[in-house]
Amino acid sequence: MKDKILIDTSAWIASFKKSGNEKLKEKVIEVLNSFSAVTTNIVILELLQGCRDRGEYEAMQSRLEALENLPLNDEAWRVAYVTGYELRRKGITVPTIDIIIASIAKSYGCCLLHHDRHLRIITKQLDITAIDFLDEE
Repeated sequence: MKDKILIDTSAWIASFKKSGNEKLKEKVIEVLNSFSAVTTNIVILELLQGCRDRGEYEAMQSRLEALENLPLNDEAWRVAYVTGYELRRKGITVPTIDIIIASIAKSYGCCLLHHDRHLRIITKQLDITAIDFLDEE
């Protein structure tokens, strides 16, 4: 799955904003058009809970469920356990959901497209390829 790109919630949300980062928006479109985009149920959950109404919810759900879905498997859990433990031993506390999403990317060998300072830390810890738009503001 090395050519697959897991788009994190942070990148999706930043790409939805009218005044958002144009390079990030272009990258999300490029990834979608190249059929490289994958998702996971946690990202779908995070995005759907932010929908304003039933119509937006149904449209978002339909689009996201059309993408290849990477299930949270035993390997991703093992990666998450170790990552959370190791980061905390270093005095670094990050959201558990971010650890899980990055661990899914690691366990499937995907790149992680994000716009999240916590994921910057986690992807370095996991030594996974990331497309990080934090410095592109």
